[in-house]
Amino acid sequence: MRDPAASIDTILGQDGTLEQISGFAHRPQQHAMAHAVLEALSEHHHLFVEAPTGVGKTLAYLMPSITFALQNERKAIISTHTKNLQEQLLYKDIPLCRQLLDAEFSAVLLKGRRNYLCTTRLDAALASRGSMFPPEESDELNRIAVWAEGTPDGDVSGLGFIPSAAVWNAVCSEPGVCTSQACGGRCFFQRAKERARKAHLLIVNHSLFFSLLPYLRTDDQFLFPGDFVVFDEAHTLEAVAAEGLGRRLSRRGVIATLHRLYNPRSKRGLLSDAKRQVKTSFKGMEELVDAFFDTIAHSLPPATGPRGAAARDALQVRIKSPGLVADVLSMPLNDLVQTIAGVESSLDDANRAREVAAARESLEEDLRTLEDFLTFASDRHAYWVEVRRPPQDNVTLCMVPFHVGPSLEDQLFGPHGPVILTSATLSVDGDMRYVQERLGGASAHTLTLDSPFDLYRQMRIWIAEDMPEPDSPDYAKELPPTLLSFIRRSQGKALVLFTSAASMQAAAREVAEDLADDGIRLLVQGAEISRHDLLDAFKRDIHSVLFGLDSFWMGVDVPGEALEHVIITRLPFSVPTHPLIEARLEDVESRGERPFFAYSLPEAALKLRQGAGRLIRSVQDRGVVSILDSRILRRGYGKMLLDSLPRCPVDLISRTGDTRPLERDI
Repeated sequence: MRDPAASIDTILGQDGTLEQISGFAHRPQQHAMAHAVLEALSEHHHLFVEAPTGVGKTLAYLMPSITFALQNERKAIISTHTKNLQEQLLYKDIPLCRQLLDAEFSAVLLKGRRNYLCTTRLDAALASRGSMFPPEESDELNRIAVWAEGTPDGDVSGLGFIPSAAVWNAVCSEPGVCTSQACGGRCFFQRAKERARKAHLLIVNHSLFFSLLPYLRTDDQFLFPGDFVVFDEAHTLEAVAAEGLGRRLSRRGVIATLHRLYNPRSKRGLLSDAKRQVKTSFKGMEELVDAFFDTIAHSLPPATGPRGAAARDALQVRIKSPGLVADVLSMPLNDLVQTIAGVESSLDDANRAREVAAARESLEEDLRTLEDFLTFASDRHAYWVEVRRPPQDNVTLCMVPFHVGPSLEDQLFGPHGPVILTSATLSVDGDMRYVQERLGGASAHTLTLDSPFDLYRQMRIWIAEDMPEPDSPDYAKELPPTLLSFIRRSQGKALVLFTSAASMQAAAREVAEDLADDGIRLLVQGAEISRHDLLDAFKRDIHSVLFGLDSFWMGVDVPGEALEHVIITRLPFSVPTHPLIEARLEDVESRGERPFFAYSLPEAALKLRQGAGRLIRSVQDRGVVSILDSRILRRGYGKMLLDSLPRCPVDLISRTGDTRPLERDI
């Protein structure tokens, strides 16, 4: 293969190979990014790249990553947040790279192991179905066995029906049970793992990456020896890393593990043919677990703060001191674990012994989490309890690091790698230091690219100047008619972004009839229809309006006339009473900084940019971003938020419909 830098110039440069392909154009920003990525890989330094929509960042990191991996016999890991981007990489961008580079290389998508069927576990489950599963679950097991004969990859997404948790948990890949020694080449996960090991380029998602990262103990790799990582959609990394590095313990989880071993009521489980005294040791355990978690739910401290009631309604209550309840569960659960260990050592069936060992180890991990939660083992974690009422009916103990930067500074930005992070939104007020600090990458190099679009010509901003502020009692009353007025200005074709499900549902009820009379279809995010189906309906009906919550602020790509108006109902400040956000604010304050300006405002600026970024997705797009939160005009911080949006004309619109331009430095 030719010199990587020369390949980039030949393909992405002016009059390059890519420009000769229909639908592609030379983009100086893409060319510059590709060279910056190659330099980071060659000189072994970490890099943050802000690449606005339209830059073509996937090719800009794929091409240098592939050429560098092939020349140096290293593995490129590409990590994304969304499934859509993974599919785009696998089926569109990577085949194009093969064509442009005229090179053969293997690219593999790897999911979390629980997505894959383990044939060894399936055989064991089929052999013991009478003692393990009731008739309806046995039927599901038979359907899975039929599917296993024809599936090429054993990925549950291709199963064709949703199996019960108990059935899939019994046949999916699981650490300690599904191993290369036990399963060999028949197992779908072991095959997937082997393909990943041999691949030149591996695609994973952020959740899988961070779930595996804590288990690595070497300094020369991330997931495989000699690899390096590119994080696309890197604006989501802090949230995903915190979840991956955190731990949870739930009533349902503990009981499910107990039932896997033995359920005294159904008489089923891995130990259903064990001696009577063994099965007797399970008697009363489910009731003990239920009582313990009920005690926790009833012992929660009263919610505090100006939004305490809202926090309690969300069923997430922060715990600020150890010893929430007396630990009456650990000792009997530990005694049961010892009993299980004794049985396990006497089992003749190796497969069954591994299954029992995995369940025992799960209970041992539960015990460690319980102890760490009740004793506040780490002062770098936020602790809270989640309570879900029926039909979910669950209690979960949560402990999550409130600042992942210190951990990731060693694990992610250490001497291995390097790591490349890219997104359309990584800077705050033109600077990446905020995101770098939150992720522990203060020493990394940075590159900020400008947009390839003429945003001053393609978009404008409308602000509802006399809208009551969101905390005013008049806001909820004025929001529906204001929304209706703004939607009518664009004749639909609008994505309306909310920060509250209650506010969204109330507004939808108020405007639904008027929109129907106008011939505008209203689509509202909810449990009845999936996000994918909502977006598909929105794209197909150009006179529709889509009301969405958090997940629609990012990852929505609707070029063309179906989306010509993005309406932001409220500035996206994080709810300060969520336990994790509250802990982050306290941590910032403990370091001598002002929490609002050091955390809340930068986070809101990033999310506002994400929301506004849904509008212009191609050089042909035209449209408006409307902001129905007058604080952006009235509060001192408003200028910083407005300046975070693209430089374009801004109009102030009154409730009477009068419009006047806002003088703005361009």
